Amino acid sequence: MKISTNVPLSTRGTDAGKQIVGTQARHRHRHPRAAPRTSLADVPDVVCDELSRARRGVIMLAVDGFPYDAALAAGWQTAELTSLASTFPSTSTTAWLTAMTGVGPAQHGVPGMVYRIPGRGTLVYAVTGQVLAQGPADPGGDPRLVIGHPTIFDRAVADGVQCRAVAREIAHLPGPWAQALLRGATVVPSAPSETLARHARDPASLVDAAATEIDEQIGIQIDGQAGGVRRGQPMLLWTYVNLDDYLHRHGYDEPAVAAMAELGSRAARWAQAGWTVIGYSDHGQVRCAPDENLMRAWSALDDPARRLLPAGGAGRVRWLYPAPGDEDEVGGRLAAALGSSARIVATDEAWRDRVGPVIAIAADERFPVPDPSLSWEHGADSADETVVPLAIWRGR
Repeated sequence: MKISTNVPLSTRGTDAGKQIVGTQARHRHRHPRAAPRTSLADVPDVVCDELSRARRGVIMLAVDGFPYDAALAAGWQTAELTSLASTFPSTSTTAWLTAMTGVGPAQHGVPGMVYRIPGRGTLVYAVTGQVLAQGPADPGGDPRLVIGHPTIFDRAVADGVQCRAVAREIAHLPGPWAQALLRGATVVPSAPSETLARHARDPASLVDAAATEIDEQIGIQIDGQAGGVRRGQPMLLWTYVNLDDYLHRHGYDEPAVAAMAELGSRAARWAQAGWTVIGYSDHGQVRCAPDENLMRAWSALDDPARRLLPAGGAGRVRWLYPAPGDEDEVGGRLAAALGSSARIVATDEAWRDRVGPVIAIAADERFPVPDPSLSWEHGADSADETVVPLAIWRGR
């Protein structure tokens, strides 16, 4: 997730470096892809089951942007490794909340990065809650940006487990999304944003910093000297690892995969010390090279004179909010303009109050993503974006 206190702006990136993983064709030749056996919505049950038998507690490594194939490339199959189906859209705000609560976007109300709040008529940026535009509200519509549900932390606390979150960038976020995600946990004070940004530019530094914070929290559990932790009390320690910012610029190159291999090695050592470690992710990424003509076509169809609100979406899936009665015309014009770069679909009725009625889903790298400076992006429903790992290293 591109963490920002404002709407994401263009961040110039490069696509340098040898790619270890990154195209579906290459994946098929390298190894067979495991079929998803479960989904992100099942993560809370998995965690609670592991907590019931963990000797010291559970460490969760929430790695942003790390797909199943990259986990294989990083050697995570030394753990018990399976694949998970992510959400659609395959984006952090939606996927992390589903993985934390066990409910999908129709229930928690977060269908992407930018969407409409029906009871207010506003277009919002989910990461911070920032209002981007104002349109007509639905009488009696839900005014909430996020519809709260019990989290993994809530369930664990009820069972006497101390829950702590090394949330890093997420700890700095305002608004209801971060609050809903971390509900029930004691949030560990985070490093300054400038320090976190420096870590995010270098995967090795990122892993070292996150592992250091985990070791510090393990020490608190042993000593029982901070945050109300009783000596020896079982702990659930959730740690956010923001690999996503690096991947948007460089993809799955050697530094990224090597850093995740090191994180796997650290996980094995924590397991040897009696912890159960769960590594998982929200989505993967694919290459993008948006076509300038398609970018112009999208802008022309997102016409201020014929829309309720500006376009919303999440990277490689975008939707329009045309004026009532214009949906079919706009959908047809969009299909003609984007051609084979996208599939144009109508919105499911359960999502229509938040998601625009005309949805474009990327079909290739030419798709007109919101930030054309990024070399890698996600949000659509390809396997590379939606098949993510669940790795478990069990304590001894």
